[in-house]
This record gives sequence, C-alpha cells and structure tokens, in this order.
Amino acid sequence: MSTRETTTTDTLDRTLGAGIGKSARRPDGGPKARGEFAFSSDLEASATIRHIDLSGAWRIPGVSVVLTAGDVPGRKTYGLDYPDQPVFASDVVRYAGEAIAAVAADHPVTARLAAEAIVVDYDEHEPLVDSELAIVAEPIHPLGNVLFHQKIRRGDPNATGDVTVEGYYQTGMQDQAFMGPESGLAVPGEDGGVDLYIATQWLHVDQDQIAAC
Repeated sequence: MSTRETTTTDTLDRTLGAGIGKSARRPDGGPKARGEFAFSSDLEASATIRHIDLSGAWRIPGVSVVLTAGDVPGRKTYGLDYPDQPVFASDVVRYAGEAIAAVAADHPVTARLAAEAIVVDYDEHEPLVDSELAIVAEPIHPLGNVLFHQKIRRGDPNATGDVTVEGYYQTGMQDQAFMGPESGLAVPGEDGGVDLYIATQWLHVDQDQIAAC
C-alpha cells in the first residue's frame, strides 16, 4: 500500500470511526434508542406564506412555465371526501412538503434546479398537538379543527357495571399497500387534453377532481 493510500484510509477511519471490516457507528442509533429520533411523519410544519419569489426560477435557461395558486384556472382545491386540499398553497402551508409551485422545463434536472431557486418567506406557527385542546382552540383548518363528530347510541346509557374504566385511547392509522409506487405522470395528449398514468382505485373520481381544477 502506498503512502497516499494509507493516508486516505486513515482519514476515512477517523471520519467514520471505524475501518474496513469494522462496524461504523450509526449517528441515528442513539436518538432511536432514546425515542428522540424524528421520523418523516414526525416532521410537521404550519406557517403563513409572507411572500413567494419566483424570479430565481425564471432566470434559469430552459424554464417555460412556473405556476402558483393564482394560475389554477378552475377550482382551487380538491379531495376525495372533502375538497379542502389546495392544488397549490397560497396563504398558509399546513405540513412540510405541501405544494406551493410547479415548474415545467426542457429537462427534469432544469425543472428541479428551478424549483429549488424559488424562495418562500414563511412565518411559522406554534404547533397544535393536543387533540382535546384542538376542540376549543382557534381553527387551523378551513373546515375547523374537528372534521367529523358522531354520537353513538346503543343500549342503556344509564347501565353500570361492577368495574368502570376510563381513559384516553389513541389508535394508529392503517393503510393498504399498493403494488406500484404512489406516483403519477401527466402527458399532453394529441387531442389537446392530458393523459394520466396513475396508480389508483378511483379512476373516475380522480378524473372529476382534476377536471374541476
């Protein structure tokens, strides 16, 4: 082994904390063991949009279109049961990753660079994470903090048992696993429309939502 190779290996060993054939220390190990690691579903953000600067995207050669909420010609929102999801966020963003703009360019790399060049000025909100407090707190959602309320009446409401158990119960959400990735592709059609390639169980409902927007 040459001196240069030895130096490079030593540098890697110091950087990773281990060498070839040894276990490298995992930086996420400690936080996961302590229950402090933030998974993707733990990363939430809600903020008011102060200003959106699109000039950086337009300056990149090859960009043909940059769209925001004001460019949506039809209904500004969509949704399967409740059409409350904005096509593009305009006043507020309610979670990390909510769409604010879309870019069309001559190449996917150009489009990504243009999207990264868009600058958004946010005013972050204090998160509301208590479900009971959310019932009486200021609404953070257009339809209110309580989406649906249902009373269940069955049997004798005055009946009592030998043992009474009260508590706060919370269950996780279960979702089906699709055979293909949850993604979509829209291609301009020869008839002037748009051909959609998507994985869905609600083909006609998807068509109705997109057409309305």
